[in-house]
Amino acid sequence: MGKRTVKNYPSPRLLKTIGATNQKPEDAIGELVANCFDARIPGTLLDIVVDLRDNRIAIIDNGKGMDSNTLEHAVCIGEDMSRYIDRGEDAKGYFGMGFKTSCSTLGNYYEIFTRPFNQGVEYHVAFDISEYSTRPTGADAWDVEIEDGPHNLSGPLKDAPYGTAFVISNLKIRNQPLSAILEYLGEAFKGHLQNGDQIRIIDDLAGTQKATPKKYDFKPGTKIDIDVSFGKDNQYRITGWAAIDKQTHNNGLYGFNIYRHGQLVESFNKDWFKPHLMTSRIIGEVSMDFLDATFYKQGLQQSELWTLAKARMTEYLKSFERACRELSRNHNIDNPVESKRIISRMREDYEEDPFDFDDSTSNTDSETDVTPDRKEEPASVNTKIKNVVQERSLTLKDEGEIEITYLEREMSGNTRAPFDYIYAEADDEGEAGELQVIVYKDHPLWLKKVSDDAVRVLATSDGIYRMLVEQLGFNPSDALKLRNEWVWIRSNGGES
Repeated sequence: MGKRTVKNYPSPRLLKTIGATNQKPEDAIGELVANCFDARIPGTLLDIVVDLRDNRIAIIDNGKGMDSNTLEHAVCIGEDMSRYIDRGEDAKGYFGMGFKTSCSTLGNYYEIFTRPFNQGVEYHVAFDISEYSTRPTGADAWDVEIEDGPHNLSGPLKDAPYGTAFVISNLKIRNQPLSAILEYLGEAFKGHLQNGDQIRIIDDLAGTQKATPKKYDFKPGTKIDIDVSFGKDNQYRITGWAAIDKQTHNNGLYGFNIYRHGQLVESFNKDWFKPHLMTSRIIGEVSMDFLDATFYKQGLQQSELWTLAKARMTEYLKSFERACRELSRNHNIDNPVESKRIISRMREDYEEDPFDFDDSTSNTDSETDVTPDRKEEPASVNTKIKNVVQERSLTLKDEGEIEITYLEREMSGNTRAPFDYIYAEADDEGEAGELQVIVYKDHPLWLKKVSDDAVRVLATSDGIYRMLVEQLGFNPSDALKLRNEWVWIRSNGGES
């Protein structure tokens, strides 16, 4: 039997295909910003500009730039760049797929302008994705032309002595969401921003704004520092913190932000505890540099190492999770005596110093959502609970008793409905499930003359129906009958 070698050339259409991802614009921009950090000149701070003007997106850094050989390999698909440059152990990327994917996600034409440190030359290469898609597969399919010349002072790098600029045009999405970009970059590169690096966003309407590190607002005394190791000779280390938020979340915005080499690779991870209404206050940040990320760094590769890390963190957080459940139960988080008892025991479990709860009003243990050089803003309006009422419980044959709590809050964010609900199934056998019915008192609907009691009945009946269908799998017709029975009993003062 004979054998032969067949050259495996990628299809030029791949350049268009890799742009068909689920990346949001802010995610794609974040991936390009990550490349800037890999190009840092040792011992210097980075100044990164994200320019959204003139119907294009330009990401410009003051890094060390790329010489001709580095740029030649960087534009290739799937090239292992560690073979050509010393990126260090904390490099965010390796194979050059992230920037190509992100550029192709944002637009149909992109250019790279780069000035290598101390060489006095500027290199330029352009990719027209539409033109690439028409090329035949073959040895010349991926040929690119790299231009070189003196510094172009009218180009995106202007008079900078060195650095790199990615410029994307023929955008797929115009009017990029500035607020989402600012929020994401402040979260994704929080550690870098805290260490003095700078990311500036320039917009046609808003001018220049700086990305600021993400802030949190958690219950004083609940922040626990994390520093755990595992593996042979404890070779793998996880560092960071966990805390208990002041409010519950029915929008999924809780859990752990996981960072790898200073870049956020996964948001609101909940793999280390059971997601539940009573654990929806758990928030935190951890660094896990030993794990590999996906190629555009929005998720971790589910390796055996991740399985070991998950087991270690699940065990470590047991006391923390228990404290969160106890604080959430019966509104203990709003009871100073019970809060102090629960939090003190949790801190003892982690050998943390006692917390001065008498001085907790100073909020020194909490990170508030305040931008520097501005007066402190009030807490989110969503946390302003005006009223808490225990409604008549609901008893179901197979589910047992479901306690019903009615809360009045003010609208926040993208709230449009007049009411909502959160359902927590019973965690332990014998305990009751809980239905929290939320009414947004400043909704325009309530400007009408509606009695408070009628509002409670209307909102609670809607929450019961939705819970039965969405959470417990009831037939809509049966759910409607149960809801109507509850309304009748509730309105006539009968027993459930």
